[in-house]
Amino acid sequence: MGESFRMSLNDVCVFFPAWFGAVATALTGLLTAECSGDKNAAVVASLVMSIVPAHTMRSVAGGYDNESLAVTAMVLTFFAWCRALRNEKSWPVGALAGLAYVYMVAAWGGYTFVLNMVGLHAATLVLVGKFNGAAHKAYSLFWIVGTLGAVQFPVVGLAPIKSMEQLGPALVFLGYQVLEVTERVARAKQLAGHAKWRFRIRCYALAAACVLAAAAALAPTGYFGPLSVRVRGLFIKHTKTGNPLVDSVAEHQPGSADAYVRYLNFPFYVAPVGFVIACAHFLETKSAAALFLPLYAVVAYYFANRMVRLIIFLGPIASCLSGVAVGHLLEQVAGNLAWFAAGALEDEDDADDKTKKKPASKGGKGGKVSSSVS
Repeated sequence: MGESFRMSLNDVCVFFPAWFGAVATALTGLLTAECSGDKNAAVVASLVMSIVPAHTMRSVAGGYDNESLAVTAMVLTFFAWCRALRNEKSWPVGALAGLAYVYMVAAWGGYTFVLNMVGLHAATLVLVGKFNGAAHKAYSLFWIVGTLGAVQFPVVGLAPIKSMEQLGPALVFLGYQVLEVTERVARAKQLAGHAKWRFRIRCYALAAACVLAAAAALAPTGYFGPLSVRVRGLFIKHTKTGNPLVDSVAEHQPGSADAYVRYLNFPFYVAPVGFVIACAHFLETKSAAALFLPLYAVVAYYFANRMVRLIIFLGPIASCLSGVAVGHLLEQVAGNLAWFAAGALEDEDDADDKTKKKPASKGGKGGKVSSSVS
């Protein structure tokens, strides 16, 4: 590209976090737009993401770290997953979500959060009655592509199908296959009402029995790996890693209100409002993507509360929810201003009409008087 664009390896390392921080900022806006359907919210979310300390601490130029890339890969995975659920024809985007997840696996050990977040959302879709053929295809593509890519890394190996912390999404994948096959067979047999539900229950019970039998056979062989010490520490209080240096690091301590204010700032006060609006938006639209933001917020807050370092997970969702809150406010203000302006113009038109009619009325009365006199 010429001498003027020549960069040393040091320059690349310095600007690397800033480049990916900009991409993560844009992706946060896209995720907000996809889940809320509000372009104003997307713009505000991008602005907040560009300055929120929970993100800038990993995206500032010179802050070369794994998380500099990981946040971008994480938000890209979430956006692609939600985009795959937009309509019946968008399920192929699930493959892109799987590729983004593979990128996340290559970048940071926090990939288990991304995998379980998508798996949890997919499972919740079943509970709220949003499971359909498109969701089945999208999640199947995500899990197959993501797993095939993840096992290529020696540090991961067969963990996606053996590790306890990654078996949840695998079970969701199996459950989706059972649900889809059951629904297709029920449609082929033209079952309805109680007969359809009896058929479903028999299929689900048979599938559950097969899974339990397989687990009982594999467990004694040591096939399933235990939860890692760090993951156990997120669920069991006072769990130590055994390394005094790691246990004493401030970033590994539980989150606090002061930490939230320091790393979130403005979104700390606004995001809860956006959370309520996002929940109301889901209840109103029943959109599969609309459910993702509230679910992500609850899970990210839990983990950030267990370990202050994981406040990095709150950066994107706090920005999204702040965008939803401010975007809703802007929409209400714009609507009220439009109503006020329309009312003012209507009053002005009425005043003009009265002014125009007044001389004509006088002339008409004068004509009648002159006619009677004559």
